[in-house]
Formats: sequence, C-alpha cells, structure tokens
Amino acid sequence: MSSKIKILHLEDSAADAELVDYELKKGHIDFDKRVVDNQLQYEEMLTQFNPDIVLSDHSLPSFNSFMALEILKQKKLDIPFILVTATVSEEYAVEIMRYGATDYILKDRLQRLPSALLNSIEKNLLEKERLAAHERLSFHMENAPLGFIEWDERGFAKSVSGQAENILGWEAKEFIKTQEKPFWPVYEEDVAWVDKVMKQLTSGEMERNKMQYRTRKAAGKVIWCEWFNSVLKDENGQVKTIMSLVQDISEQKQAEQEKDNFLSIASHELNTPVTTIKAYGQLAAEVLAAKGDTESLFLIRKMGAQIDKLTLLIGTLLDFTKIKNGQLDYDEDFFDFTETVKEVIDDMQKTSPLHQLINIPGPQVTLYGDKNKITQVLTNLLANAIKYSPDAHEVIINTFLTQTGIQLSVRDFGIGILRENQQHVFKQFYRVTGEGQSTFPGMGIGLYISSEIIKRHSGKIWVDSCVGKGSTFHIRLPFDHRKEPLPEKEIHDMIAFPAIGGEQTKLFFS
Repeated sequence: MSSKIKILHLEDSAADAELVDYELKKGHIDFDKRVVDNQLQYEEMLTQFNPDIVLSDHSLPSFNSFMALEILKQKKLDIPFILVTATVSEEYAVEIMRYGATDYILKDRLQRLPSALLNSIEKNLLEKERLAAHERLSFHMENAPLGFIEWDERGFAKSVSGQAENILGWEAKEFIKTQEKPFWPVYEEDVAWVDKVMKQLTSGEMERNKMQYRTRKAAGKVIWCEWFNSVLKDENGQVKTIMSLVQDISEQKQAEQEKDNFLSIASHELNTPVTTIKAYGQLAAEVLAAKGDTESLFLIRKMGAQIDKLTLLIGTLLDFTKIKNGQLDYDEDFFDFTETVKEVIDDMQKTSPLHQLINIPGPQVTLYGDKNKITQVLTNLLANAIKYSPDAHEVIINTFLTQTGIQLSVRDFGIGILRENQQHVFKQFYRVTGEGQSTFPGMGIGLYISSEIIKRHSGKIWVDSCVGKGSTFHIRLPFDHRKEPLPEKEIHDMIAFPAIGGEQTKLFFS
C-alpha cells in the first residue's frame, strides 16, 4: 500500500461526499479518493484505481450496497467495505455485516469514520498476513515427507494432511468421520501403552514426545510409524489441540529385524566352536603343564585369554539379541549387593593393574534381583571407566543407601562425554569418541544391555559428565523391585557426586 490511502467512494450526493472528505482530513488521513455513483463506474474504478478500501452509501439509483458487496465477491477482491449511510436499523446492520461489510457509519456520526477506516484496513492486512502464513504452512505440510495430523483435546482427529493420507491409507474425510476412539487406528497389541502416553498428552502432563508403534492402514496392512507429538495449550494452560508428525518406518524396522536375526544366528553359531576351542585349549594347557613345557604353556594361556574375550563378546551379542526379542532370562533371588560389588571390584583390579579401583562401600544391604545380571552391569561400568580414562590412574566406586534402595556411582577421570552426545550413550551400537574423534574399541551395546537390565529391576541409570574431566555413571535400585519400584520423585532428590567440571548434566533411563 502507498503512503496515501486509496478510497473508492460510492455516493450520489456531492454534499455528503464533501462531508466525508472533511472528516477524513480532520482525522489527519492522507488519502486519494475517487467518487462514483453507478455500477459501471464502480466496476471500472475497482480495476483501474485498485482501491485500498470502499466507502458506500446504501441506496443509489438502480444500485445499492448489497450489490456493491456482491461485485467484490464475484471479482474475488479482498477489499475492506464500510457502509456510510443516513439511517440503518439494527437488523439491517447485522445483515450487511454478515454479508461482508467491515463496518458501518451513520452520516450524522461521521467523526468515527477516520478510526473506523484505519481499523478496517489494518484488520484486513492482518487477515491477509494470517491467510498467507496459513497457506505457507499448508504448502509445507502437504509437501513435507512427514504426514501431519491435528487432534482435538480429546485425541480425535480434526485435520489430516495429504502425506498423512498416503502413509496411513485413509482419506482425510473418512479418517475423521469413522474414528472410533482417540488416536486411532493403533495396532491392538500396542493400544495399552499408547493410550497411557496419549492420556499424558491430553491432560497436559506431557507437552511433547516421540514414539514408535504399529498402525493398521485402511486396507488392514500393519505398518510401523514414528510419531512426533506436540501439545498446544490455551491461555489457561488447558490443552486445546495436539499436533502430530508421522512417518512410515516399516523399512527401517525390517532392516533392524534382519540385523537382529543375523546377530542372533551368528552369535549362536559362533558359540559352539569357540566353546570347543576353549575346551581343547584347557586340555592342551594341562598336557603342557604336565610335560613342563613352560614356553608353550605361556602361549596357550595367552590364546586362552583371547578366547575368553571372544566368549565374552559372543555372550554380549547373545544377551543383546535376547533383549531385542524379549527372551533374556532372569534368575532372581535375594543377594548381598555390598559383597557383590566387592567381588566385581576385586576381579577387575586383578586384570587392571594400571588403575586403582577405590571402593567406598555403603552399609551391607540385600537386594532382590538377578545377581549375575547386576554383576554384568557393574563389570561393564568399571570396564568402561578404565577404558575411557587411559591417562588417569583412579576409578572411584561409591555406594550408599537411599530411602527406597541403593545407589552406586562409578567415577572416572578420563575423556568425558560431550553434552550433545550424552543422550546417546545408552542407545544400541553407540560408541564414545575421544580427542580427535578416535573411537575406542567395542561394539557399543554394553551400556544398552546395562540399561535394559536396570529397567528390568525397576531401577534407574544415568550419566553426569564433562569433557576432559571425566564421567560418573550412576545406578539406583530398589530393595525389592517386585514391591518397591522407585518413585518418579526420586529423580528430583537424588544423591550424587559433586558436579564434574562445575556443571552437572543428568540423563535418566528408567
């Protein structure tokens, strides 16, 4: 819009047109105006003059304001329209506004015209900007690789993008019309936990989340989808809409399954020959010891140590595949946690002479769980602390009681973990890199397995780290996970080592 407001005035009284000019100038409106009194001139000026606003008397010879409004609609011109008339009833005013007028002004109250004109133009510009923003958003939503669904505060779909139609196989109208329950159609086996998460969204307890679950398409085919959900609240903090982005990850899930199947088969097939090799090695060591062949015995024992590492590697792979398939067995009973920690530290110290493992034990305590699995977690945490602190010489293990269980922390003084990478350390196949992006040996599944074991015991595992100063891994376990799962509030009142590097970052997995 130019600095001057371009006004098209539909008026057959020259005196009334002058009165309008007078009030506009009095209101300090800088304008350029054209006055017409018939339909032909009106239509010509709409095209030639391109007005910013139309002022119109209601009744002219063979023409009126309703007809003028209708012409704007026919020409699809989004121009503010103010009725300026001598008299008008309330019923008529409501009708003309409903028909499309922006405002109406009585000719004996023209002093309101300047503000009404400016307000109408500003309102029109804001509406155009809103529509343009909506069109841009709609364009991106329709052309994005992810589908978009908007749900109401109950979890029922309000709008569905074209890409979401393609992914789910439902037409938007049909999807909205036939929905039977909130956040449908979820595959039957995933309904319970999806309902639990969605109740947290609709209640406002959770404001955003990412989740993967199976979805049944319109044709009945089941696909894996990944959802990114965000909650929009009103000024009172009440949920008014939930926005979801969705993508089909069936191919990714299939690839993961094939990878898991391969690892499962490979680890099982390797286990038998390695066990046999180890047995033959032990027999050979006994024969060489009897013969007094110390040189050959030394080599056989060296080989045995490498076989033990290979056996551990295969065992880790087997545990990983069992966890992925929900088949990892647990042999649970009461055991002395304090003594178990001491045993693990003593065993690790024998094989790690370059590091001093400093044990700060808590009081003797008995836990209910799988001793061997907890031992596996402790071993992994200590092995990592040693591996990732090659230039340090101490690892500190601290154990103490909490209100509902036991907490153990393993602190090293090694390379540390970047803040942006800390959220990934408990994911499968993630490997920490050191200075210069060098990668330490390992498969990247030890912490993943540890976190799954801790979850199975209703516990928590987290990390606090600072690059160049070291890391502290913490585990917290209830005395008896069958009766006393750790309450969520314990996240907020946890006891930990002083912050490493002056800044403590806690990432929880439970």
